[in-house]
Amino acid sequence: MRFRTVAWAGGRVFDPDAGDSAGGGAQVLPLAPVGPCGPSTRGPPAGEASSRSGASTLAQVSLPEVRCQEYRSMRTSRQYVDRRIACAILGALYTCALVNAQVQESQESQESQESQGSDTAHPNADTVTVSDDGMTELHVADMPLTTALRMLSVRSHHNIIASPAVQGTVSADLYDVTFEEALRAILRANDCDYEARGDLIYVYTAEELAALRAAATPTTHRVFWLNYVTASDVERVIQPLLSEHGSIATSPAARVGIAANPQSAGGDALAGHDFIVVYDYPDRFAEIAAVIKQIDIKPLQVLVEATILRAGLTEDNALGIDFTTVGGIDFATLQSTSPAAQSITTGNTPQVRLDDTTFTARTELNAAVPAGGFTFGIIKDRVGVFIRALEEIADTEVLANPKVLALNKQVGNLIVGRRDGYITTTVTETSAVEKIEFLETGTQLTFRPFIGTDGYVRMELHPEDSIGGLTPSELPFEQTTEVTTNVLVRDGHTILIGGLFREVNSDTRAQMPLLGDLPIVGAAFRSRSDTLAREEVIILLTVHIIKDDADYARYSAEQFEDIERIRVGLRRGMMWHGRDRLAQTYYRRAVKLFAQGQEGDALWNVRMALHSQPRLLAGIKLKEEIEQTREWDEDGSITRNFIWDLIVGKPGAEAPPFGRPAPPFRRQDNSDAPGTE
Repeated sequence: MRFRTVAWAGGRVFDPDAGDSAGGGAQVLPLAPVGPCGPSTRGPPAGEASSRSGASTLAQVSLPEVRCQEYRSMRTSRQYVDRRIACAILGALYTCALVNAQVQESQESQESQESQGSDTAHPNADTVTVSDDGMTELHVADMPLTTALRMLSVRSHHNIIASPAVQGTVSADLYDVTFEEALRAILRANDCDYEARGDLIYVYTAEELAALRAAATPTTHRVFWLNYVTASDVERVIQPLLSEHGSIATSPAARVGIAANPQSAGGDALAGHDFIVVYDYPDRFAEIAAVIKQIDIKPLQVLVEATILRAGLTEDNALGIDFTTVGGIDFATLQSTSPAAQSITTGNTPQVRLDDTTFTARTELNAAVPAGGFTFGIIKDRVGVFIRALEEIADTEVLANPKVLALNKQVGNLIVGRRDGYITTTVTETSAVEKIEFLETGTQLTFRPFIGTDGYVRMELHPEDSIGGLTPSELPFEQTTEVTTNVLVRDGHTILIGGLFREVNSDTRAQMPLLGDLPIVGAAFRSRSDTLAREEVIILLTVHIIKDDADYARYSAEQFEDIERIRVGLRRGMMWHGRDRLAQTYYRRAVKLFAQGQEGDALWNVRMALHSQPRLLAGIKLKEEIEQTREWDEDGSITRNFIWDLIVGKPGAEAPPFGRPAPPFRRQDNSDAPGTE
């Protein structure tokens, strides 16, 4: 250890030999001051010594010229020696403290540089760090997957076991993620996955893990009953939801069509609901059930009310003049006949007059005029003139108002008309086969609705109005007006299909050559017929979406009651002495008397009603209620009663015969008395 001479002044110790590289001044040591008369009991002034990282900080000041006579006088004294030794010891201790402070400051500076360098580290610097709160930071580039898993396992203290089939590389920079997020990220990039079992984490490829789970969970089945959709439709929808080991079995499809066929009436075909059976893992059934619930819903219906009006106008005008003139003889000689001078039919010329000169001139133009109208005739000796004129106007209107209810996307078809049958014959080399076919004419409507969720309905329409029949040679003919269209209509609105208009004009003229072309006079030598036929078809379609079944049922009940009122009204319009009218009259009297408690008179009237109409069901019930008996109990055959007695004798068979209530009956109140038609 080397000692240097230091001096004290103003409460500080100055070392003239220790200079600072920056300022070149003396080193100031915060030691106990040494005064000219001995050691001072005071330390350095407060605030003049500072520390950094546990070490003292050096202050650099200029060394003043110290000239102290007292100091020089003490150099040879023992006191000076002791003080010099003490100063040397204190200086050595202070030097050691300074060295320690510099070393610590150097380490902190190096750590700070390393920390700053890690923020801008090169991506190829592979590191995995885990903070105290469990967040993971990972930086790898083209690292094998197994190596990255090992680093993550070591840093996070998790037990990771990788399958031999796990391969691949990882390039990732992850900040502040959990262990599970980091593990899932690097595995998914290589089509791998993991499964935790207790404290162990097993890493597999996706195929290996799927195979393990399939082996651990056996497939099962579930039956789904369907109400409104077919099994084949549901199968196509849920097929993508199945796993690779899943499968579907469906119920057999229902037969299509309702044509009558005595050889095929259904047999043992499925009569229950459609269903599908799904074979798959249990975790798949919840999603499949949710999809089926959304698509298997009650379909909407539309009520289509069609009003078809066909108006026809036919106007015929005909005029014809016939005249017959004979010369050299008269009509009487010819023994002619005439029906009230409407026409004349001449007889044979007598043989005795054949030598005389006779002639005749005749026109037959009235034949072109239809029967009826105006006829004027005059006959005088040898001349007969007949005029026939006809003007015929036919105004025809045909109104049809059919209603039909149809499901969404299903075809509805209605016809109000006639069906004419005709025979077609197919002839081959060996046989001739005859077949009966039908020609349908009248008012027909074919449609298919497509109901939207916004209150609109798209309609495919084909209305048709036709007339036709069979020719004398039994060949069918048809005259039709029809249209095919696809329209969009709002619920409750009406579609108008008009403009189906047709007009036919014909002018027929028959005349004598040359004479018929003469003005004024030519009218006597010609006939003329004008025909005008005009026809127009108007179709109105009103579409209603059935939203409330209760409202529709109430509307149907009202329609049924209206029809019953019409039927009863028609029946009451019949003559009073008819059997049906008499039966209804007696029955109404019987109901009224029974409600008043006059059972004897009521019974007499109901018997009179049944005498006129034995099948009056309401009268039969009223008679049973009055007499408290049933006559038909004794009218059954012996065999039927015998077998029924055997059935009733069995234990538990307590029902009355044929499900009818047994006597005694109870009289009803006036409000509950049997009604009348």
